[in-house]
Amino acid sequence: MDRIGALPDEILTHILSFLPTTQAIATSTLSKRWIHLWRHVPLLCLSDTKLKNLADNHRFNEFVYTLLLSREAAGNHSINSFFLDIEYFYAKLAFRPSNPNITNWIDYAVDCNVQHLDLYLDVLRDDDKHLKFPRLPVSVFNCKTLVSLKLHWFHVDECFSDEFVGFPSLKVLHLKEIHFDEYEEFVLLLAGCPVLEDLHVCDLNFGCLKILLEFDNVFKSSSLRNLTRAYVRGCCCDFWLKALSNLKFLSIGFLKGDRHDIFPTFHNLTHLELNYDWYRVVEVLQHCPKLQKLDFHQNLAIRSDECFIENWADLEFVPKCLSLNLTTCTLWGFLRTTLQGELMVARYILKNAAVLQTMKIWCIGEQSLELEINLTSCPRASATCQLSFN
Repeated sequence: MDRIGALPDEILTHILSFLPTTQAIATSTLSKRWIHLWRHVPLLCLSDTKLKNLADNHRFNEFVYTLLLSREAAGNHSINSFFLDIEYFYAKLAFRPSNPNITNWIDYAVDCNVQHLDLYLDVLRDDDKHLKFPRLPVSVFNCKTLVSLKLHWFHVDECFSDEFVGFPSLKVLHLKEIHFDEYEEFVLLLAGCPVLEDLHVCDLNFGCLKILLEFDNVFKSSSLRNLTRAYVRGCCCDFWLKALSNLKFLSIGFLKGDRHDIFPTFHNLTHLELNYDWYRVVEVLQHCPKLQKLDFHQNLAIRSDECFIENWADLEFVPKCLSLNLTTCTLWGFLRTTLQGELMVARYILKNAAVLQTMKIWCIGEQSLELEINLTSCPRASATCQLSFN
């Protein structure tokens, strides 16, 4: 007895919505009961698509158009989620005349009031990947139904902001390897997400970093009040970082040349992943009064300097989070020629973190034994703190 096949259509289509579209289509061979069910799934998931040449490009385009026509013929005009994952063998394939098809598919999803849009384009051979980016259809920025938007390897046209009035329902925004003509365009995009909860930005590229906006005019006092999680890597953040002050989790890596005074006070931050220079750690901790968990990765782009080591020798100020809240600390990147600066960080935390329960040290190289000897004998403010070395 086919117990699954006896379930109502609504339940079966919901089950199929957890499968990539090609696998959902394959269920049509199971029995007559399943022949048309895939056409009613409110999700299009075109994942793991690898296009090596023009013939692959053509076949994939034909497949998607046939897929969309079949759904239309079955009366399905709804797309709740659209996932597109394409890896091109070389970058030029992404700019062939046939590729406006991608624009048509995205426009179609927007017309169907898509809520979740995940567009991932990539290139296997990336020698010329960053010379040009495929253009993101402007229609995306007119989609008021979006709840999550995830983009990889696109060019956001500068004219998008002319008609952009915001994403009133967007809760998740992930941007990776995105090119903006103007830094201001990204700032305005971020400010247009009033209910945003999860932000992920990585390797953003800006044609022009000049910004003439006034912060208080762009980010109102409550504009990003729901944002609690953020991941920031490879992105200029000197203007908008203070708009994230309500975060509970932040993972951030600063760029070489970033001003060290851009870090705002995060009154609700409990977990920080920090990729920065060791001599800036305490300065950052001063802005995180409720921090409970710290993961610190030493920025290897700039090595220790004697003047910073001297300054640390006289450091007396203790950030509030060390005195009251920090319970877990993991230090990464203790390696190579000198451990003096990194050792100071570890000793300072051990000496001042009154409620610290665990400190984990990840060390690479021949100096791990020296590190263990130095820190094991170091005074600890917390009698219950456990040290471990990897």
